[in-house]
Amino acid sequence: MSNPSKTPVLDALTKVLQGSVLQRGSEEYETENGSYFSAFENEVKPSYIVKPSNVDQVQSLIQSLRPYLLSGDCQVAIRGSGHTPFAGSANIQDGVTIDMRGLRGIHLSQDESVVEIGVGETWTAVYGELEKHGLTVAGARTGRIGVAGFVLGGGLSMFSARTGFSCDSVIEFEVVLASGELVRANAEENSDLWISLKGGLNNFGIVTSFKMNTFKSADIWGGVTIYMSDNMAETFSQLIHNACDFVHGDPDQNVHAMFSIGTFFGHQAVTCVMYDTQGKENPPSLQRFTGMENQVKEASTMRTSTHRGFVDELSKYSDDGKRQYWTSITIRPDVHLMEAFHKKWQEMLPKIQDAQGLTFTLGFHPLSKSLLENSEKAGGNAMAIPASDGPLFVVLINPRWDLSEDDKRMFATVEDFVAGLKQLANEKGLLHRYIFTNYAHQTDDTIAGYGEESLLKLKETSEKYDPEGVFQKGVPGGFKLPVKEA
Repeated sequence: MSNPSKTPVLDALTKVLQGSVLQRGSEEYETENGSYFSAFENEVKPSYIVKPSNVDQVQSLIQSLRPYLLSGDCQVAIRGSGHTPFAGSANIQDGVTIDMRGLRGIHLSQDESVVEIGVGETWTAVYGELEKHGLTVAGARTGRIGVAGFVLGGGLSMFSARTGFSCDSVIEFEVVLASGELVRANAEENSDLWISLKGGLNNFGIVTSFKMNTFKSADIWGGVTIYMSDNMAETFSQLIHNACDFVHGDPDQNVHAMFSIGTFFGHQAVTCVMYDTQGKENPPSLQRFTGMENQVKEASTMRTSTHRGFVDELSKYSDDGKRQYWTSITIRPDVHLMEAFHKKWQEMLPKIQDAQGLTFTLGFHPLSKSLLENSEKAGGNAMAIPASDGPLFVVLINPRWDLSEDDKRMFATVEDFVAGLKQLANEKGLLHRYIFTNYAHQTDDTIAGYGEESLLKLKETSEKYDPEGVFQKGVPGGFKLPVKEA
């Protein structure tokens, strides 16, 4: 990692922000740098943190830093809410972290069909503002996370069966390019950039705001149901049989569900989170889950509420500052394969069960055929998954623990576990190329998982809008396109 020369880089930053540059040792620096979702990002120490409050400042920062980014004398990280958990995704050791949380604003169009969202917002704020107008958007299922990284990674919503990935609801991005130029990308103007940003992450510029289609909000019925028994393998098997039936049936596009088994401080539980986004209580397609045995009735949160009410509920299931490992693979639905995953998970747990504060979730998130069909209809995205590939399950592997002394064995154990899952799926011909970026680990080759044709288009877009590769060479965090050889 390059160490920015203090005088020229600091001078450049100070000139743009009138002296408001956070440096190591200051109370505000320590507060801001310790506010990431994961401990691993908190432990990265940039030389400087800058907090632009408007688009002009973002443009000036890029223009001022550009010579140092091209020379290799400085590298930067772009931070939204800072929810991606691996170190260096949105923070940078000895570099400059540009904290975008000051770029806020939620503005409805005159006819209320479109909302423009500043990248410093969270989904709770977006839903809360839109609810005042009887509207919502297909954003995140957890309210506390930021809008920008979620959308640029693709994003899944409780409305996804009807709307596609969350990024498919974006009709326009406002982007600062490597030159400092501000452009808009939509279906008519810079359409290649528009498609590439939908899943293409921070490879092309700095997004400062985006516009999404709105739709009428309604009461939603759903919540969290937990199942526990003396035979968790049997309970999980029942859930997975039902989950595979659910996705193969390509159910009502107004319903959404996700499934998991987890261990929480020594206790295991199977969980189903499910919603009917039109507010129909216990609809037929969800009765296979609501009718399952071994429900922990006192833990059930099934009810009628609002979009914001449900995403705020899921926000309570995570905390900032934990040691987090998120990684993901994608498979074709198959009961026997998923039962084999569960068996391997149970065999792995004793190796790490004594880690202080351990929780470990193995989750399954459906990509239905209707989701992929509606994604295609929305104009295309970087992931480029044909509807004919569906249905699929995104598999989330997510352990959390307390102590740094457990890091080495946690990483080694999880890496071995994931390799075993990939091998099982590959042997059965059920492993899909796609890796869901929002759940991916830094070692995952997510961009390659978009397929060769999409990768070629993304490279062409990068070369067109950032011909010198500033956002590959100078902004190393996240999942990057291959650096163009000199």
